[in-house]
Amino acid sequence: MVPLMALALGFASCDPSHDDEGPNASVTADELTSEVQITAKSEGNNNLTIFTSPTRFIKVYDATTDALVGTGTAVKYQVLPGSDEASVYVVTCNQDGTTTKSGNKSIKVTNYTDLDPMLTTLFGDGKGGFTSYKYTWNTDASDGVWGNGGYLESTGPGWWVVSAGDITEQATGKGLPKDGLDGWFTMALGGNGVTTSRGETGSVSATSEKKKDGWDVGTLTFSGTIPLMGVLVNQGNQRQYVYHILKATDNELRLCAPEPGAGDWGTAWFWNFKREKAK
Repeated sequence: MVPLMALALGFASCDPSHDDEGPNASVTADELTSEVQITAKSEGNNNLTIFTSPTRFIKVYDATTDALVGTGTAVKYQVLPGSDEASVYVVTCNQDGTTTKSGNKSIKVTNYTDLDPMLTTLFGDGKGGFTSYKYTWNTDASDGVWGNGGYLESTGPGWWVVSAGDITEQATGKGLPKDGLDGWFTMALGGNGVTTSRGETGSVSATSEKKKDGWDVGTLTFSGTIPLMGVLVNQGNQRQYVYHILKATDNELRLCAPEPGAGDWGTAWFWNFKREKAK
């Protein structure tokens, strides 16, 4: 859990620019909790608006993950498939510079609309619902399974190409022995929707937000864990959580992540996976 002190530091100070957006007198946790309101686009819908009455400038957090949802006086929040309830809390800044954290507020979710199409591409079951898929190294790829190449230009490993036969040695050398040829991970929406052969769990989100037309098709973001060999070698094997999606089909997933500061033709890393339905 994120300590309340960390939440307080997130505000830095009471911003005078927000003084006209609602009351700024000190409020207790119980009072703030009673003020928090959650409304849905329609009954049971996953598109929510979170605000207080009377109006206050707030930061909204997911109560399950402590992830920041948004800030403002009316925060929009979309619940993704995999959860049948939204639970949040808010933090507001008082006039004396202190902050107050509310208790949790929840609302049931029974239907999902306005979803990014990438969610259906990656997690759709073909029947209007969502499911889990298992990913392994794409041993059929003509350009290897992992390696580096030119950022915004290459569509797979192109400079240093690691074949399926060499990936176990590479994984062991990077301190990820379970990420070798027999490694795997699963992806599904919702909490702990990601499981890995190394025994870690986490969550994942996806959007159709692209970096370059004609090169990538979206963005994949992990939390709590990483996909197979999800590290940047030249940065001390630091873990990489955000990826460009270069290709996503019923049987293939290609990902890319640039080294810090990389521009066109700068160094980037590439991952070639194949997909099957998780059992």
